[in-house]
Order: sequence, then structure tokens, then C-alpha cells
Amino acid sequence: MKENITAMYARKNFGRLLDKTALLGESYVIERAGRPMAALVSVDRLEELQVGGVAMEETLEKMIKKIKGPKSKKLEKAIVEAREAAANLLL
Repeated sequence: MKENITAMYARKNFGRLLDKTALLGESYVIERAGRPMAALVSVDRLEELQVGGVAMEETLEKMIKKIKGPKSKKLEKAIVEAREAAANLLL
């Protein structure tokens, strides 16, 4: 479960948040002035995201190499948008 919390709350409750993240698998988006600034996730989840991200990057790079010409710019733009959307979903 992802929960949004303020930076002040995170600072005051850091130990408790670490326990809940490590032991219960909870995730937090830390906001400052209402803007997301960072995320607190377990090490296991971070490793999953990194491995998945590397696999996705490799697949996308292969796709870009296969498609050349004027459509490749549109594809690259779509890939950038997809990466941003995926990053938002993973948190």
C-alpha cells in the first residue's frame, strides 16, 4: 500500500516508518509543500524495481534500434511518456 505523508511527519516518525516499510512492506511518498519529493520503499521492493527497470530499458533500446526513420522520433517520445507513466505507477 502506498501512502502520501509530509516531510515533517516522516522526520518525526522515521523509525516507525522504517519498521512498517521493512516488516510490513508498506511504501510512502514523502511530500514537501504538497509536491512528491521522494519515496520510502523496502530494499526488496527497490531491487524489484531496479531489475524490472533494467529489463524494460533493454527492451526499449532494442525497439528503438529496429525502427528507423521519421516514425522513430514519435516512438522515442512515446517511450519517454511510457517510462514516466510506469515510474508513477510503481510508487
